Amino acid sequence: MPQEFIPPAAQSPRNTTILIVEDDADIAQFLQRLIEEETPYHTTVIDNGKVALERAPDLNPCLLLLDYRLPGVNGLELYDRLQEKEALRGVPTIMMSATLPVRELEQRGIYQLRKPMDIRSVLRMITHAIATYEEKSLQEQYHRS
Repeated sequence: MPQEFIPPAAQSPRNTTILIVEDDADIAQFLQRLIEEETPYHTTVIDNGKVALERAPDLNPCLLLLDYRLPGVNGLELYDRLQEKEALRGVPTIMMSATLPVRELEQRGIYQLRKPMDIRSVLRMITHAIATYEEKSLQEQYHRS
């Protein structure tokens, strides 16, 4: 009998937390409600980059949804600093703003979501980012076997 192949997500309890780092309370609430009502994911909202740096490793999110224009530390700096933490390295990330540093985001493999956002775009981007990451993880595991 051939060896059964079990996807990584099914092998262990998967964290279904999406970390939203957004300083605009209305946008954060919109995203949180949308994600929790329309997807199987849960959310944690943090309103500034410094707190996100402290809390993100313990949250172990499956996706980072970062505002680019945050007070103190912008979304790109936050992303770079989070990548230094082994638990967060490679976690799919979506950067949101009306204006985005496209070249820098592309170089880092960060998805881009322009504000104002529509519901379908947000849901499609989240689904795509997580599915692409899981597929890549699955391929890496398959090639190691």
